[in-house]
Amino acid sequence: MKLNKQTNAAEIVERTGLVCIIRMDDLETVRAIAGALYKGGVRCFEIPLTAGNAAEIIKDLSKRLPGNAVIGAGTVLTPEDAERIIDAGACFIVSPHFVPGIATVCKARGVALIPGAFSPQEVFTAWKAGADIVKVFSIRPLGAAYLGDLSGPYPGIKLMPTGGISIQNATDFIEAGACAVTIGRDILGKGPWAGKALDDITARARDLVARILEKKTKQKHGSQHNQT
Repeated sequence: MKLNKQTNAAEIVERTGLVCIIRMDDLETVRAIAGALYKGGVRCFEIPLTAGNAAEIIKDLSKRLPGNAVIGAGTVLTPEDAERIIDAGACFIVSPHFVPGIATVCKARGVALIPGAFSPQEVFTAWKAGADIVKVFSIRPLGAAYLGDLSGPYPGIKLMPTGGISIQNATDFIEAGACAVTIGRDILGKGPWAGKALDDITARARDLVARILEKKTKQKHGSQHNQT
C-alpha cells in the first residue's frame, strides 16, 4: 500500500520501533544514506528542519523510497512550519516541545503528532492534547531507568526517547517501555558516505532492526501470556 499524509504513520513508527534521523542538507548524500538504511530494514525517517532544504529532501525521499516508508519532519517549531512541511509530504511531525498550534495543524491535516516533553506533567499534557506519540527529550541525562519510571504511572502513553540513543543501548529503552527509539549519528557513522560506508550503514541497520523487533516480539508474547 502506498503511504501518504493521511496514513497513520504513528502505527508504522510503533510497529517498527525505530526512527532514523538524517541531520544533513546535501540531497545526494541523504538519498544515499536513506537508501542504505531502507535496505537494512529501516522504514521511518526523520528530516530535521535544521536543514534549510528539508522540504526538498522530504519531497524527494517521499518519491524515491518504496511506499512502505514514512518520512517525517523534525525540529518543527511553529504551525506555519508544520503546514509547509506537510505540504512537502511529511507523514509525521516531531518537535522538541509541545506547541498547541502544531497539534491543531496535525489534527486538521491527518498527520501524526510527536511532540517533545520531559517531565511527567509535560508528557501527560502533550498526550492529553492529542499527541500520537510523546518524544521524551532529552533522555540522555537519565537514561532508560527514567523512561521506565514514566512508563509505570502512564502505561497507556506511547513514549519515544530521543537523545543519547546508541546501537548498543537502543533495546534497553524498548525493554523499559518505549514504543520506539530514535537514532542518528551512531547508526550513520562518519562520512564520506559512499561504498563501504553505505554498506556498513545497511549492516548496522539490519542488526538493530532485528534486535528491536525481537525485543518487541518477546514483549508482546509476554503480555499475552500474562493476560491468560
